[in-house]
Amino acid sequence: MKGDDLPEGDQIVRYVKPSMVRDDGTADGSDFRLRSGRPDETGLSVNWLDAFEPGKNHQLSEVRRLSRLRLRASGRFAEMNVGTVVRQVAEELDSLRIIHDPLQATGDYDADPSHSDIAGLPPGDTDDAMLIGDLIAECVIAMHPAIVAYTD
Repeated sequence: MKGDDLPEGDQIVRYVKPSMVRDDGTADGSDFRLRSGRPDETGLSVNWLDAFEPGKNHQLSEVRRLSRLRLRASGRFAEMNVGTVVRQVAEELDSLRIIHDPLQATGDYDADPSHSDIAGLPPGDTDDAMLIGDLIAECVIAMHPAIVAYTD
């Protein structure tokens, strides 16, 4: 339900734009910070994989289909466990929550029941934000292609 904390055993993904994917294929921690030029930004968008029927390929396919971002072929979805992120960050920041924030259908977009937010983060241009971003990046368990090319 909207505003509820996601279950600790569930998985989330965050789109990592190509410039934030390091040469070794890992996510740069700065992609897990609020943008300093956006004081109205209150959380980081993520997608709750467990909002969809089981099966990683199906879940990622649904995230791709419902995405309102411009996905790029060299972008990635960083997969993390909800409980791991919360526990990892709790030592430094006890206000972090990962909350369900589904998007309603609008114009050209279908409703997205998986949209969620990582909330309670410090402002993006602070030392605390850099530390928290790096801690979240350490929780990434898999990097998945943002765009999958299908061939016959």
